[in-house]
Amino acid sequence: MLNKDLLTKLSAELQTTYDCHTAILYGSRARDDWDAASDIDVMAFRDAGGPERVASQWNGLFLDLFVHATNDEADPSWIRIHAGRVLFQRGAFGDDVLTKVHAQYTAGPEQIPEAEISIRMAWAAKMLRRAAKGDAEGDYRRHWLLFSLLEDYFAARGRWYLGPKQALRTMEDMNAKHCEVFKMALKPEASLAAIEQAIAATFELTEARL
Repeated sequence: MLNKDLLTKLSAELQTTYDCHTAILYGSRARDDWDAASDIDVMAFRDAGGPERVASQWNGLFLDLFVHATNDEADPSWIRIHAGRVLFQRGAFGDDVLTKVHAQYTAGPEQIPEAEISIRMAWAAKMLRRAAKGDAEGDYRRHWLLFSLLEDYFAARGRWYLGPKQALRTMEDMNAKHCEVFKMALKPEASLAAIEQAIAATFELTEARL
């Protein structure tokens, strides 16, 4: 997490510059598994001014701030603040937001139909073939495929995707073999065969159902 002095400065910044009455720290800084390159991720709320996105350097760190109106309703994207920590709040506003988000998290994401999973499997195979071209477009599709596979791994299993850091840790707990496959596929020098194995791991459960 941030040290007490920085937390005090951050809270003051959010209150004076953005007129926020509540702020929730989330991500690696809230979980306390951050490193020197980690962002400061904050969701904050205010009565007037409407929603605002702020992405900037702040005290030598990168601040990723989402400001919402007080009456904004939680949507699935708010899952990212699951297990967040209230920096300051009006009444119990922040605690109530986290309670609602926890309920969403516990309920799980909307299940993707098997037909859609089949489409994603076919898309992944197509992208792998195009990645084999070896030109700039092929390299782009290679990166696009890898980006999508990690999210699809969790979607295929009816699990929330909470960003790469948490996703890879959760995958290691769920299936260490699959995690090793992904680690190999994500290496800059990875072969297309390694990426093909990541595709197979991503849709392994789905293939068993079809």
